[in-house]
Amino acid sequence: MKRLPLLLPVLLVVVLTFPTKAQKINDLVSKYGSHNGKGYLQPLADAFGANINSGFYHTANISAGFHMSLTVEAMAAFVPNDKKKFTATTEDPFYPTTMTQAPTIFGSVDPVSVSGVGGTAYVFPGGLNAKNFPLAVPQLTVGSVLGTEATLRYVDVKVSSDVGTVKLLGGGVRHSISQYLREFPLDLSVGFFIQKFDVGDIISANATLIGAQASYPVGILTLYGGTGYEKSSMDVSYDSDTDTTKVKFKLDGVNSVRFTLGVALKLAILQIHADYNLGSQSVACAGVGFGL
Repeated sequence: MKRLPLLLPVLLVVVLTFPTKAQKINDLVSKYGSHNGKGYLQPLADAFGANINSGFYHTANISAGFHMSLTVEAMAAFVPNDKKKFTATTEDPFYPTTMTQAPTIFGSVDPVSVSGVGGTAYVFPGGLNAKNFPLAVPQLTVGSVLGTEATLRYVDVKVSSDVGTVKLLGGGVRHSISQYLREFPLDLSVGFFIQKFDVGDIISANATLIGAQASYPVGILTLYGGTGYEKSSMDVSYDSDTDTTKVKFKLDGVNSVRFTLGVALKLAILQIHADYNLGSQSVACAGVGFGL
């Protein structure tokens, strides 16, 4: 357990992945009002919601007695090509009103320009040209009482004057079903998780996940999988170059059901795992840490 504090500096570094991008996102989306802003940022809401609901488990076995693990969970949501463009509309006072295909936040870095009357031009900003959207969070799991373990994710870090404070508070519980099915060949469990993530006054996101898990040990490896129902939303607030008042709107993540398949390795107190989460927005996840 003396090695666990060595992870703490790493946790503080990896959790800054999202706020670093958030600063650039704010600069790009400020070119838009609420209508275009929603289309521009919807893929971000999809990717973020799918990411943050990943990595909560890497086995369905919830052993009796005390156990604890501290890990870093790294996720990457894949960005399909159809989420790199959206139908954008020129905003007042530009004339005539024109619709065109413009980059989303994950689209090409090259802006798109349309011509108006009198030689005017309306420029839609480019994106991050991203094939995936990464995120990493610290995670503490402690158990078990009556076959139940608890998981906590927590961060409260002042990043910069531009971004503000990054806050993550989340967690949940899992309960062993295997303890009631002594002869069943697989380990089974169910779980519920809820999270809240704030980045300054730019983004406030919420996510919930409820699901069932199964696993099977093979030597030092554990094969695991699961299915779950999830929901996420993102409240966005920013100053726009085109609106005199602050732009505010809410986006719902596209995922509702996910399927997970992964493998975990445990060597003494070292824990490593990787899995793939299939849904409307797919995610790859990997974790490393220490535990007893």
